[in-house]
Formats: sequence, structure tokens, C-alpha cells
Amino acid sequence: MPPVKVAIVGPVFPFRAGIAYCTTKLAAEMRETHDVDVISFSRQFPKRFYPGGDDIDPTLPRAEAEFILDVMNPLTWIRAGWRLRRYDAVIFVWWVWLFAPAYLTMIALLRRRTRVILQCHNVGDKEPAAWKRWLTNRVLRRASALVTHARTEANEAWKRSRGRRVVRTFLPVHELGGAIPSRADARASLGIGNDANVALFFGHVRPFKGLDITLRAWPNLTSDALLVVAGEAWWERESEYRELAKALTNVKFDFRFIPDSEIATYFAAADVVLAPYRIEAQSGVALTAFHFSRPVIATTVGGLPEIIDGRNGILIPPEDPKALAKAIDEFFTTRDRASMERAAAESARKYSWPEYAAVFAALVDGR
Repeated sequence: MPPVKVAIVGPVFPFRAGIAYCTTKLAAEMRETHDVDVISFSRQFPKRFYPGGDDIDPTLPRAEAEFILDVMNPLTWIRAGWRLRRYDAVIFVWWVWLFAPAYLTMIALLRRRTRVILQCHNVGDKEPAAWKRWLTNRVLRRASALVTHARTEANEAWKRSRGRRVVRTFLPVHELGGAIPSRADARASLGIGNDANVALFFGHVRPFKGLDITLRAWPNLTSDALLVVAGEAWWERESEYRELAKALTNVKFDFRFIPDSEIATYFAAADVVLAPYRIEAQSGVALTAFHFSRPVIATTVGGLPEIIDGRNGILIPPEDPKALAKAIDEFFTTRDRASMERAAAESARKYSWPEYAAVFAALVDGR
């Protein structure tokens, strides 16, 4: 039989953030066994739907892909849809309602026998609304199979897709940032003392991620810990966070997009990574922390309890600043930090890219 021809539709490098990394990495892994092309974006978001800065990371290499999709230009959706007719299977990267019109157009133009697979980073939306749910459901119901990264997401995908095939697997470790510096060198780069206890809050600062909860937790600490916040504040909330931290002396803000070339510095400088999320499917930040052998303190939402097991981190209830403060104090005063770092490193090896790519290989092969 001739080899199965596969296309992946989604953001790749140099688009920034974890989803572009995952698409780039998945394509590279699947090319080991399949004929894979990638169709990506010439414009991923209209400016008003991307309330940060530019969505390109100039420190990243340009992935092997055709950058032909403009989310605001239906003609490019139609051209891409006709282009996709030559493939036996198409993997659509799904995470936000905005892409529903483009994806529905492309899916409608595929041949009937084409297998349509949705890689669901988020089944729902982080800022939900009824019309977003309606658009999302229309896409979910057009898939041959949906791949999710948490039990809660799998259950939601099955219900909202009206019983389509749902495959639950892990989200692999995020091997971002290049070479890993020593903790001492990383701290010297950031102007942090070697003896400091450092907790890192990293990534796009959006309301669901709970930076406000973290800042409200900090006055309740009994241990001496420095909070480092590194990431771009969305929805013009920076002033609110600075106001919450006004009376705190042990908080260091770096409100900007952190390019890939600097990621290793921040994670290597930290002792623990914080993920006090209100909602989340699965956390790329936690999986990046494991790559750097850093334990994670996170809430019991979405898929986080499936990857944080008490050895590689601590779980707390959501929306609870006092519980977060207690967990941070516990980490810095009574936990065996070296043992937790080893467990985090073991988790990084557990969530491997070859095993993840094999899930998609089976689906595109019709297995």
C-alpha cells in the first residue's frame, strides 16, 4: 500500500507559546514514520483578539511549513481546503473558538474518506460564552477522532461531539529554552541571590491563571520566599497586579513576553513553579517545569491532578490563597526538595514525544 499522506493544520515556530511548540514537535516526530506536511498561518489572530504584543518569537527558527492561512481571509481557508484534498488524514490543532469558521470551511472541502483528527489542547474556552460553545461544538462534531490530554477534557469532548471517538493521552513534556544553565548562573543573570527561596509564576498572565490569588497568598507566608513573575499581562491587568503587590517587598515582576532564548534562565533560577489556575485542560507551564526538574504547586483543576502526584509537586484547592501559602511554606520548610526535583525529572522522561506521536500515527493509519 502507498504511504498515508498526512497534513497538520496549526501554528508552528516562529509563532510563540506552547501550542506552536507542540505542533512543531509533533510534525517532527511524525515525519520519522509518515509523509507529513504542515499548513500554518500567515496571520494567526486579529490584533484585538490577541491582547498581548506580537505573536511571533524572533528567537525561534522558522518551521518547515506552508504559512498560507489568514484567519481573517476566507479565500485562504478555501485555498487551503482544496490543498488538503490530496491528504488521507488531516490533524487540526484546536484550542480556541476563533478558528471554527476557517476549520469548518476546510473540513467541508475535504474528500469524504479523509480522516479528520482534532488535537484538542482545550475542548472549551477559557473565557466561555454560549456562542463560543456553539461554534466549538460544530467543529468537534465534524471530527473522525478527538485527542485530549485529561480525563475531564475527554469526557467533555465525548459529550459535546455527540459520541465521536475520543482518545485520552498525556501532553508531552515541553523541552523549551535550549541549554539549561546552573541555578547559580541563572540567578546571577536575574540579579537573585543564591540563598533565596524562589517561586516562579510563568507565562501569559491571564485571569484564569490566578496571579491575583498568588499575590493574595504572599502576605500569609511564614517562610521567606521570593515570587518571580515572568510573562506578558493580558487584558490590561498589569496595574491591578502591581496594586496587589504594593505592600510586598519580596515580589519581582517582569511583565513582558519571555522569548524562548530566556526561558531556561527563569526555570533554572526557580526552586518551585506555581500554577494556581482557576481552569485548565493541561498545563504546558507544569510540563516545562518538569523538563527543568522543577516541582510544581498547582490546583486540582482539569488535568493537573493527573500529572502532579505528591512526589513531583503539591496539589491545593482552587481559589484559596491561604492553601497556596501553606503549600509554599511546606515546600520550603519541610519537603525534601532534592527528592521532588528528581521526581519532576522522572515525570519529564515519562511524558515522551515518541509515545505521543504514536497515538496520532495509529489514528491517521485508521487504527
